Amino acid sequence: MRTEEELVALAHASFHAGFRKLAAHCPGGETRETDGVFAFVTKLPFSLFNGCIVTEPVAAERVDGALGWVHGHGAPYRLWIVDKLVGDLAGVPPRHGLEPQPDPYPGMVLHPVPEPPAPAEGVEVVSGVETVDEAMGVAVAGGLTEELARRIYPGSFAHDPEVQFFVGRLGGQAVGTSISIQGGGASGVVAVGTLPEARRRGVGTALSWAAVDAGRLRGFDTIVLQATPMGLPVYEAMGFRTVVTYADFAAPSA
Repeated sequence: MRTEEELVALAHASFHAGFRKLAAHCPGGETRETDGVFAFVTKLPFSLFNGCIVTEPVAAERVDGALGWVHGHGAPYRLWIVDKLVGDLAGVPPRHGLEPQPDPYPGMVLHPVPEPPAPAEGVEVVSGVETVDEAMGVAVAGGLTEELARRIYPGSFAHDPEVQFFVGRLGGQAVGTSISIQGGGASGVVAVGTLPEARRRGVGTALSWAAVDAGRLRGFDTIVLQATPMGLPVYEAMGFRTVVTYADFAAPSA
């Protein structure tokens, strides 16, 4: 069994790794890393996909510099700071027009990793490169333009051996997605989403377990994710627990 300190370190590393991987597959994507500050840019027009993560004590000037670098790329962005460090960096977010978001941003881990249960009746989860078009279709049905959906699900991403795509079907219709990304010594679960009309049917849970199992089958003993308020009770029921919480800052328009 891993220590609590090791699990927190894996939560940080996996958080970085997911954005590092996405940036690597986005045209013009970049990352910049210094002790305690990880900055990344994908140039996708969503604040969730550009920003800085602060996980260690660091001078405010260093965070200012990293945010300035992100801002220079012209995309909306966010700042995540480990809760215990917020007091020392309290002046940084307002200097960049960033405001605290109302919901906590928990880093959760599943350790050890059990075998997954069977999906709910009527739910099917499929994976592989051939599912990318279905995943883009779900994104478009959820409100994205086709151009943005293609940027979020680039072909090179789908062929990366450290990335696995999953599509959830309900009655044969694609209604949800999830992604597993290996990196930083753990396997991460990201981009779990279900179309509104298909929620509360077990699709999101099945997609989450599929992404968990992708890491387990590749030998990882710890699975990491960052939970939204909607997903939190689902992940807690699966056995995930919060080991660190990040304060989340974004521009008002984000």
